[in-house]
Amino acid sequence: MEVRRMNMNMSSPYGGATTVVQRRVVYGKRDTIVSNSKSDFNVKTVLVLVGLAASLLILPVILPPLPPPPTMMLLLPIIILGGLMVFAFLPCSLASGRHKRMV
Repeated sequence: MEVRRMNMNMSSPYGGATTVVQRRVVYGKRDTIVSNSKSDFNVKTVLVLVGLAASLLILPVILPPLPPPPTMMLLLPIIILGGLMVFAFLPCSLASGRHKRMV
């Protein structure tokens, strides 16, 4: 396992420079970039998530119940799933679909 560090200096819209430290971890031939940022959520994101959760809790109580969908609409997800399963197990007939095994 090999670890490389990269320092990226980016200019901030508020003046000054912001340094972002990232760590690149190399496992064999694959590498992964791991960011050392403080948080992936900011105040705006948390407020949107809280508002969405509150609407999911409050709106079903306020809105009237909906009538059940037609029977054919209930079968639509089952038909889509069946089609996807058929396509997943069909053999590939293209010559370009055959690849050498990557090591």
